[in-house]
This record gives sequence, C-alpha cells and structure tokens, in this order.
Amino acid sequence: MLKKWMIILVIFTLGGCTLFDQEDKVLTQKMQRYQAYYTSIFDNDRFIDYSDFYDIEFFLNELPDRTYRYDLIIDNPRIAMYDVEVMIVENDTDPEDIDKMMPNAGIFEDAEYNLVPFQFNSDKGYRKGIALSGIVDQPVVTLRVMVAWKDYAKVNSTREFFLIQRDFNAPTEIPGDVDNDVDMDDEDETE
Repeated sequence: MLKKWMIILVIFTLGGCTLFDQEDKVLTQKMQRYQAYYTSIFDNDRFIDYSDFYDIEFFLNELPDRTYRYDLIIDNPRIAMYDVEVMIVENDTDPEDIDKMMPNAGIFEDAEYNLVPFQFNSDKGYRKGIALSGIVDQPVVTLRVMVAWKDYAKVNSTREFFLIQRDFNAPTEIPGDVDNDVDMDDEDETE
C-alpha cells in the first residue's frame, strides 16, 4: 500500500513540475514579445496622427502629489480587430534604461482583446474599448504608442504607431472660431 502512495506522489510531483515548466515557457515567450515590441516602438520613426479604424484619445491630469497621470483610450472600432495588442513607451526611455513595466494590453493576459463594431461580450473577449494609464513625474509627456491587431481570419496583421506629446502647463486650444475682441462686460450693458 505504501508503494502505491509513493508512486502516486511521484506522479503528481513530476506532473506538477511539467506544468510549471510550461507556464515558465509561456511567460518567457510573452516577455520576449514585450521586449520585441518595446524595441520596435522605440526604433520606429513613422507615426500617424489618427486612425481610420478606431478612435484614440489622450488625457493628462495632475495628481495631488504633483505627479501626472495619463490615460489613453482606444474605442469605437470601425472594423473587426482581433487579438488586439497595445503598448506605450513613455518619454523615449531606452530599452536598456527601463526600470518599470510599460503600460500594455493583450500581451501578458490570457484573455483576448477583440474590438468589433457594435459587439460587446467581455466573457468572450469582445471589448468596448481599451484603456491604458500611467504616471509620470514631469508635466511634459511623450508617448510612443503601438496598436496591433489581426483580421477576422487571424492571418493578416496590422500595426499602427502614434507619437503623442503633451505639456500639462501649455494652454489648451478651444475648437471653433473664437473672437478675442469681444468683451463680455460690454455685452451685458447692451441688454
């Protein structure tokens, strides 16, 4: 009886080691993909201002501790995008000098990120959008962003690169025509 228990114990031990080895291999592959994307984003010199396939928005806010939080939102897909991966490189940080994980989605998670117009089911990987955020110490931020996805058949891949530069202290432009010569106090007197 003791022999049977020993054999069962050995089988479970060997099986557990195999499971951990597979998990280590998967994590190593994901880390290699992360590093390859980082280098690709860092070395890229061709950027676009907007995408025909989805909306991309950027927000920068000051926090109480005088750091700055940025938020990047990708939503409103106009085509079916499968296995979406997004990665941000902050302030042109050289891959050799990084001391933190850069914001990313779809690289390390086991869940899929799919953006398909008018479809939402998070249990099956269909998202409304993807939001990434990070915190920087300076009010001026430069983000290099990569958005990658596959087509419906998961055969063709597309990558788009954005360069986003913002200064929290810079004045924000107001869209539309603004007449700077109008004095609001004068308008009140005529009424």
